[in-house]
Amino acid sequence: MGITRGRIASGIALLAAALWAYKMRETIGDIAMVFVFAGVFAALLSPMSRKLRTRGLSPAAAAGICVAAVILLLVLALAAFVPYLIAHSVDLLRSMTPTVVRLIERAGELAAQGGWQGAQQGRLADVIASVMSRATAKLASGGVAFAAQAGRVAFALVIAYYILCEREAVGRHMTLCLPMKWRTGMLAALKSCKLALLGYISGVLKTSAFVSAATFVGLLILGVRDALLLSLFMGIFEVLPYIGPVLAAVPIVLAALTQSGHQALLALGLVILVQQIEGNFVSPYFAASSTSIHPLLALTSVFILGSLFGLWGIMLAIPAVVTARSLLWSLRREGLTLRGALT
Repeated sequence: MGITRGRIASGIALLAAALWAYKMRETIGDIAMVFVFAGVFAALLSPMSRKLRTRGLSPAAAAGICVAAVILLLVLALAAFVPYLIAHSVDLLRSMTPTVVRLIERAGELAAQGGWQGAQQGRLADVIASVMSRATAKLASGGVAFAAQAGRVAFALVIAYYILCEREAVGRHMTLCLPMKWRTGMLAALKSCKLALLGYISGVLKTSAFVSAATFVGLLILGVRDALLLSLFMGIFEVLPYIGPVLAAVPIVLAALTQSGHQALLALGLVILVQQIEGNFVSPYFAASSTSIHPLLALTSVFILGSLFGLWGIMLAIPAVVTARSLLWSLRREGLTLRGALT
């Protein structure tokens, strides 16, 4: 009877914990993202920290230099690019506004020819005004969101610093959390996951750099204004799988359309050409075979995680799939060891 009551109490406690976790999923997700960032920073800075320690620096000094270098790079990047991005983004939006207005007016004329007149056109204007109002509110809240993300990144760097300082101790404590019989296989699997994730991140950064540079050169040749800003957008949005290039192509085409329709078609052709080169040559070259996944699996993971977690889900979908697949492959390779340990 006591066992039955204990099981019932445990089930109720687990159900209550699950309900609480679901209710607090956004907060839990934000906390989890801080530790994800910390783990990524620690993994990326680990080789540099190891080299500094081999030259006689203490773990704390090596970790401090690595984190300080990241902070310095971030500050320099923000100081160099943020004012340029803000000023030229405003100018770009102002230059595109008349083009967008003309497109809307033309759409209204076509709608009028189709019998959609009067109140419908007024509703269209109301819808446009509503969209602009929401966009303005979104931009206003963007500063708060940026500050929150900056705070998370700063805290993640602090955690990464302590992980680098106590890398051996952290590894030992994590090892102690694993059952003795599973340690060999799990440690090999975790090492394989780390290599796969770092390979994916390296491939994405190199691919984004290529796409940004190729787009900049192409837009410069075509004579499209604000080529640097538009190419930076393309490189940044390249991080978002599949939908990123489509989103980044919209301002490129609109910016070229302010000059001429012929220019817009050439800019669209440039974007398609760069994406074809990237998909067929650049990505396979930079990405190892262990980090490439089937397009159907990639699209499915992006759709599911994007629906569940929004932008973060889209960004982390493919890294999560790469990590999970590497873990399963490693455990399968270590299957004999694990089965031998369990028997």
